Amino acid sequence: MAESNATQVILTDDGIKIINAQNTADNAASGVTNLNDPNLMSVIEKQTQASQYAGLTSQYNVVLARAKDASISTTALTTAYTNLNTFMSAILTDTTKASDVNRDTYKSLTDAYNTALSNVQTALSNSFNTDIDNMQSSVAVASQAASSAAIVASQATTTGNNASQVASQAYSAATVAQSAGNNATSIANSASQAASSAVLAGSAATVSANKASADYQTLSAGVKDGSIVHITTETVIDKGVIGTAEIANGAITNAQIGNAAVNSAKIANLAVGTAQIGDGAITNAKIGSLAVGTAQIADAAITDAKMGNISANHITTGSIDASKVTVASLDAGNITTGTLSTDRLNVGKLSALSANLGDVTTGSLKGVDIVANTFSTPNGSFTTDANGNVVASNLTIRGVTNLVYNAALLGGAGGSNSSIPGWTMGTMGYFSNFTLHDGVPSIGFNGSTGASTRQRLAQSKLYPLNGLTGQPYSASVWFIDAGSDATMRYQMVLSFFDASGNRLPSGNYAGVQVSGTGSAQAWKYLTINGFNAPSTAVYVAIQYWAYNGTGHALFSSPMLTQTAQSTGYQPDTGNVVSAGEIDGSVINGSTINGTTFHGGDIISNANNTAKYYPMTITPDGAYKSTYFDSAVGLQSSVESGAISYKYRSMIGSGQYLAYDSVINGQGFESQSGYTSAKDTTFSNPETITGYVNVTPASGIYLYGPTQKINFAGNADNIGSNGITMDAYGNIYAQANSSYWRIRDTNSNDIVDFGIDTAGANNIFLHRELDIGNFHINTGHTFTSADNQAIHFAMGKGGAADIYAGAVHYTSLVKSSLLSVKRDVKKADTAYWAQLVNSIDLATYQYKSDDNTSHIRLSSIVDDVNDTKQWQLPDVFISRDENGKLSGVDDSVLLNATLATVQEQQKEIDQLNGHNMELEARLNKLEAKING
Repeated sequence: MAESNATQVILTDDGIKIINAQNTADNAASGVTNLNDPNLMSVIEKQTQASQYAGLTSQYNVVLARAKDASISTTALTTAYTNLNTFMSAILTDTTKASDVNRDTYKSLTDAYNTALSNVQTALSNSFNTDIDNMQSSVAVASQAASSAAIVASQATTTGNNASQVASQAYSAATVAQSAGNNATSIANSASQAASSAVLAGSAATVSANKASADYQTLSAGVKDGSIVHITTETVIDKGVIGTAEIANGAITNAQIGNAAVNSAKIANLAVGTAQIGDGAITNAKIGSLAVGTAQIADAAITDAKMGNISANHITTGSIDASKVTVASLDAGNITTGTLSTDRLNVGKLSALSANLGDVTTGSLKGVDIVANTFSTPNGSFTTDANGNVVASNLTIRGVTNLVYNAALLGGAGGSNSSIPGWTMGTMGYFSNFTLHDGVPSIGFNGSTGASTRQRLAQSKLYPLNGLTGQPYSASVWFIDAGSDATMRYQMVLSFFDASGNRLPSGNYAGVQVSGTGSAQAWKYLTINGFNAPSTAVYVAIQYWAYNGTGHALFSSPMLTQTAQSTGYQPDTGNVVSAGEIDGSVINGSTINGTTFHGGDIISNANNTAKYYPMTITPDGAYKSTYFDSAVGLQSSVESGAISYKYRSMIGSGQYLAYDSVINGQGFESQSGYTSAKDTTFSNPETITGYVNVTPASGIYLYGPTQKINFAGNADNIGSNGITMDAYGNIYAQANSSYWRIRDTNSNDIVDFGIDTAGANNIFLHRELDIGNFHINTGHTFTSADNQAIHFAMGKGGAADIYAGAVHYTSLVKSSLLSVKRDVKKADTAYWAQLVNSIDLATYQYKSDDNTSHIRLSSIVDDVNDTKQWQLPDVFISRDENGKLSGVDDSVLLNATLATVQEQQKEIDQLNGHNMELEARLNKLEAKING
């Protein structure tokens, strides 16, 4: 019988290290409590807030200055900023230690500032639009006024006889032009010199009016005979009296002509020439309505020098060269005809240009936001409509500059076998979701590299250069040292690789290094700037390394760009097309990264609480197919190099069936169990009741009471006449099974195991059965292979009983060694002879004997009658292990018979002695008689 040995459990040094490591992890987790306290602003958060708040203050100062220039109220914005500044200054005074913070107050002050800032920015935008509208109107008015002024001036030059009226009208026209110009100036200034060309036109008209006034002064100097004539409103000059020769040069000045004194009747045709009007003599007040006609002023008689201030109200027709007019403020509403050259238009804001601008065919727009209902290229190769639909014959979408795939370490799993999608992890690198920089997880090292030994902690996904060699690449990362030996060295390396993914040799990569100090170091920003990609490079990536000692440090927020200088961290979201649809039959391209694909619509079923689609491909490369109905939820996926299948029952009470199967490079695994709640997300904890593993290493591995291998039988009775093997390897017959057989390749029976439930089919061995030295062959023979004795023993010790028919033997040996016996005493042979003599002998036959059997003789064990009919002392009766009568103990009976023989021998000896004594007496008596 086999014995089982006791199992001894020894706690090794590794086990103790595991316990100590767990204690250390527990202590570290408790140390993170303050970082997770919402009412405490940590040092890291304060340093980040200080940088961000400096940017907010700069933005506030710029917006405040612009609002004041536009006469927009900033009271609410100033109040909100002052309140926020008071709150933040108290917190950010010392950024080297954490401070208590009231998050509700902080949020309310920030919201108030953002609301006030948004209101001022909206008002600035509205003001911008209004200025441009006014500028358009002013430009139109000034243009029309300048045109009218030029026409009047032309008429004045052909009218010589009515000089005073010409001067008066020209003066009035110039005054109006100046007034319109002044009005246009205030608006055009807001529009940043948009009407400069029209201003020049107004200036030219003013100069012409001044010239007319100068010519008029000659009239006061004298007439034909040189005498001086003072002209008043009551003086009448006959037609033809004053001609061009009668008015001295510069005789007529502004002072010599009364308001409205000169009309068309007072000036003869061609009476006034350019020489007869003093500079600035003709003003708005000196010319009456319709006083000067085209016939009264000689051609070119009124020049720029002769015109004083002329009101544009008197300029009605014609055109003015815009280069001759300088306008301070121009009402664009009065610009109705002609062309405005854009090289003369300097505009600060175009929001007021509300009219249809027509087609802009040349030039470029730089550094601006374009907001439009529709947009298209001239040939229609790219168009967008008002609903945001994009139609493009060839569309390339370029992302942001971070070339590190999954720089945010999404989907990372920690522990001794850390994994991060898109990253290759070294044996000593691990994923940390506890040490974060601005919310981004880290890749860490915590251990010993060994002396002068380098360990690669992690490597980002290889990014293809697509032939862009010789271009500068830069990288940056945040680094923190939680405590490292002074001998430790940490590196971030900007590495380039060949087509096989092998890193190029030294000189073809760049690195930045941090040394340990023997204590902790705060977050540091590490950069590598402008390293040109080698000509043999095919891929680029970043690597983290640790070297020469023991330490604990982490890297976070990596950034890799094709730039000459490193830039701040951005997550690699640039290759995502979102908030819309891409419709088309073909998408051509080598790679689509970081994209989620959905097939069909969200499954419409109450159990689909996670809003699954029938098919989804996630950015980490996982493919999922999902199905729901009222009874079950099914999901299959291809991810991490494996195919998995999940079955979840939607019906249950406390237990919901859950089955999972996985096929991967190691083999196949299927497990059964249940969840305590309905698992609509395929992620609830499971209680495993059994599993089946099929792997090249372990073969078929079964666990659990429900895990079996069923051999279903043949097609005639499938599933009921084979066998079933459970997780223990036990074999069970199925309902209609008869035999479980072992046969050779020729279908010859070797063993037939009867497995029917009725027990009618036996076990047949068709070959010799060898059990150690004990062989049972087909020749009715039990053989001792080593020629030694065959023992029949009981498991509890001692020899076992053997039940047999006739036993043929050459010798019968009973073990009677004194060495194996106890309580040995000399037997009372007379007693045993007496017992033997009390035995009733009988002749008989067994009920199974036939008529040919010979008669049998022995004692009888009476197992029938309560009052025994056949005498047999109990000492001669053998009983089985249950105490039931089984037969006669021939061993005792034989030795009792020997005792009887000995007693008889004693009696014989006594009788022989007595006989001899009688014979001697008889001899003596015969001798006497014969004597």
